[in-house]
Amino acid sequence: MVNKEKKRAIWYLYVPIAVTFFYTAYYFQLNVTPFINVDYAVFLSLAVLVGLFPIKTDDSILFLVNGISLPVLVIFGLFPEMIVSSIAIVFLMIKSNIKLDQHYRYPLNLLMFNFLSIISAGFYYLTIMLTNQLFSVTAELLALTMYMLTHIIFNQMAMCIINKYFYGNSNIKIIDENLIFSLYITIFVVPLSYILIYLYETTGSVGIIIGALPFVTVTIWTNFYYKSKMNNKYLRKMNQFTQELNAKKNRESVIDMFIHALLEIFPADALSYFSIENEETIQREKVIVDKRNISTKKDIFKLSEQSVLKKAISSNKIISHADAKEWKGYCTNDLLYEAESAIVIPIKLLERTQGVILITHKTRSMYDEMIVSLVEVFHKYFSIALDNAYHYEQLEESVAKDYLTDLPNLKGLSKHLQLLKDEESVNQLSLIVLDLDRFKKVNDTHGHQAGNEILKQLAKLLRKQLNEDAYIARFGGEEFIVLLPGYNQEDGYAVAEDIRKTIENNLFEISNSIQTNLQEFIFITASLGVATCSAPCDEVEELINLADRAMYIGSKQNGRNKVTVAKKEVNL
Repeated sequence: MVNKEKKRAIWYLYVPIAVTFFYTAYYFQLNVTPFINVDYAVFLSLAVLVGLFPIKTDDSILFLVNGISLPVLVIFGLFPEMIVSSIAIVFLMIKSNIKLDQHYRYPLNLLMFNFLSIISAGFYYLTIMLTNQLFSVTAELLALTMYMLTHIIFNQMAMCIINKYFYGNSNIKIIDENLIFSLYITIFVVPLSYILIYLYETTGSVGIIIGALPFVTVTIWTNFYYKSKMNNKYLRKMNQFTQELNAKKNRESVIDMFIHALLEIFPADALSYFSIENEETIQREKVIVDKRNISTKKDIFKLSEQSVLKKAISSNKIISHADAKEWKGYCTNDLLYEAESAIVIPIKLLERTQGVILITHKTRSMYDEMIVSLVEVFHKYFSIALDNAYHYEQLEESVAKDYLTDLPNLKGLSKHLQLLKDEESVNQLSLIVLDLDRFKKVNDTHGHQAGNEILKQLAKLLRKQLNEDAYIARFGGEEFIVLLPGYNQEDGYAVAEDIRKTIENNLFEISNSIQTNLQEFIFITASLGVATCSAPCDEVEELINLADRAMYIGSKQNGRNKVTVAKKEVNL
């Protein structure tokens, strides 16, 4: 973010520096030719045309005005060339729809291009003087090449300095894809500039028009080539991330990977992810600006009827906009940063929209039809991966759950214990092992179906009595485990004693005893063992063994219907 002091400073500096640049260009150019004529107007029109058709990259805008400004320099001189470059850059920024709050970009870019004109012209004139002994065509081509290379290299250096010290972006690189691409383009632009100069010198104004045709063709072809190149790049990355998405086994990781992939594959300055609370209310979950997570309060707010998020949720379709005027005014709560272009992507699972993603760019018309189409294709792969992750989670949950009591089984218990170890947030843990007394007699007397009914009732009884922080699992047969995170030995014993009394005083219903074929009510009791460990509780399995031993030796062998605390307190 550019502060107000910097915005004002660039305007204050612009006038004196610009006057100095133009004064220098006017009085120190080597060739001074009258330029207020039709020929110059044609060159100026061609430069404006180039400015109106820039080449958009992921993070910047390229345009080939130096291919026009170079012939102007050779034919008319440095001062006319600076005027042409300045007017072309103004039209480029108008085309880019620079907003009122970004007005400082006009003087900033104009000063940069004025500087580039002077420094590039200096290298051009220097090359001409050093190669005056060479054949004129060779010397001219060499000088033209030096001009172009100087313009490209110093432009890249200037952009790095501006991004780092003016915009505060420390991630900028001097050698990047844009620089390499510009150097490749120079191979085509230098010969075209030479041809344009030659045609003008031999045929006059007609030569400019003839020479402009291949130049415009190359500009259009370059734009097309770059788009094709970028689309191939998008497809390669999409293929890579699609494989990674399919490898994910839970919904949260799939959504996180999809968000990361959108930022890595497609041009985006910022991304917001919202979860849907109901038809009118959403919650902001994540905001990423310049590929950095921005911590924000997870605020809940209502969407306006005109909001692009609301429209995407209602239609369950991807929506794109090229201009902030089309959508931003209806997103006062939805947006926390500057944006122009936008793509809204709904997240749907099992016929219900679960969330919505908003990706934006500060450049107008950044998302063309091809990019939107690629996003739609990638979204379909994401939806398949999300569905697969959901079904995998359901399968994992069913495998980790006891079919009879609907409590976690040994597999579920093992996963929960692993989570406790990984979190390292529990400073102490008490564990209860519970075993029903003489349960075999119940099965033999009333039948196994009656025993199953008692186990289901006991599971409901435990869930009802214990707090939400307690984790209950069926350990096997008539044996259950209760995990109590944060409970010391005294608290664990108190909970176990409450459980014992509740079971002892509860009437368990048997709907169809094998003895009487009638509904019956019976009393049962339970023996319990308690063990406690202090942080860090890494070896919870040993805790289970201690509680199990306390239950059998201390409670079962001493009359049953008792609670026994393990004498050894684990300190692992």
